[in-house]
Amino acid sequence: MNHVPRLLKLAGPMILSTSAITLMQIVDAIVLSRYSSEAVAAIGPSGLAVILFQGFLFGTAGYAGTFVAHNHGRGDLAGVRRSAWLGIHTSLISGVAALAFAWPLAQLFLLAGHAPQVARDETAYFGICMAGSLFPVLGSALAGWLSGIGRPVLVTAVTFFSFVVNALLAWGLVLGEWGLPRLGITGAALATVSAQAVAAFLYSGIFMVAGGWSDRIARRLAWPDFSRFLKLAMPMGLRISGELCAWTLFLVALGRLGTVELAASSIAFRINGMAFFPALGLGQAAGVLVGHARGAGEDDQVPEIASQSLVVCEIWMFAMAVLFATCSGPLMSLFAGTGPESARIIETGSVIMKFVAFYCLFDAANVMTGCVLSSAGDTGWVARTFLYCSAGFLLLLWLISWLIPSLVAEWTLATCFVFFTAVVWSLRFRSGAWRKIQVLHQHH
Repeated sequence: MNHVPRLLKLAGPMILSTSAITLMQIVDAIVLSRYSSEAVAAIGPSGLAVILFQGFLFGTAGYAGTFVAHNHGRGDLAGVRRSAWLGIHTSLISGVAALAFAWPLAQLFLLAGHAPQVARDETAYFGICMAGSLFPVLGSALAGWLSGIGRPVLVTAVTFFSFVVNALLAWGLVLGEWGLPRLGITGAALATVSAQAVAAFLYSGIFMVAGGWSDRIARRLAWPDFSRFLKLAMPMGLRISGELCAWTLFLVALGRLGTVELAASSIAFRINGMAFFPALGLGQAAGVLVGHARGAGEDDQVPEIASQSLVVCEIWMFAMAVLFATCSGPLMSLFAGTGPESARIIETGSVIMKFVAFYCLFDAANVMTGCVLSSAGDTGWVARTFLYCSAGFLLLLWLISWLIPSLVAEWTLATCFVFFTAVVWSLRFRSGAWRKIQVLHQHH
């Protein structure tokens, strides 16, 4: 198990930074619950919509980290800087595009048929977060650079600092504490964007100290290199958005069964995050090791890295599955509140947590193999198959919700979907097709 120590050293910081976005939204939700129930209702859909759009931009700009890892493995310092700049250029372009589209897209919430105050809150939150997209996307690109050169501890430090900024500003701006204006959900959005801006400035400072800003040659946007980067990176962004979209539509379908089912399922997803985000951090760490190995021309190391990382990830997921299966009631009651429906939510949620526990075991293979294939450069194939699998999943979901609408049937389908993608990606990795894909140009 010679790769495990390096994996764990990289994974710790990455787990913390992947969990940070969810933590920020949880803090926002807690603070908003002291402001108004409309604001709490509004942050669900608008928060998801922000992540849907930004997920594509994050995934694309953050893929610069894969190029960085390959160049780092090759020992090419100039290549490392050029790769970091590919991510920076991507984030600048997408930041301008997001700013242009933020207002028109935000108006769509007014057509969703939600209560007038909820719709206004959704529009405000989405519009502000989208307009500030440049900051988290630039942060994602530069965090990718730091992870790719094996310095993820700096990523953790920046993430934690921005998390504290977000929590303090949210408290002040939502509730009007410490002489700040009482802005409600607008305050939550401003706090989030400010915290992301602080992180982006800190990352930029680290990049400047490393000589990245002053490197004229790396900074130049060479179109052939940039289009090659986008060809590999955009499928990564699409897959992230596609995955979020599929699970959002799954929640929408569950919402048709009733409020209790929807509430219990939403809570189950939040609890599942406890297992999923650390697994994703492990997957990203494995991806960096794969990038280093492929950059150094050591393709034969990749299957070893993948199998050892998968073992670590499976041990983690197994532990979480046992927890979910045996303590589902107490876990649900943490989030279920004390309303008249809470007993039914806990009861329904306990059934759902058994499914979550079961599919966690496949999700380890799903996350790990997906990250390894993407880091090896096989993003196009991964995105295409994921699209086909998701389309099949959503079609069956639509049929079930019309013909035999039941919680058990819909969650069984979701579990099969996770299992199926895990099998498909594992077979693809076994086939070795990724060996033929060149992420970097050959040395001139």
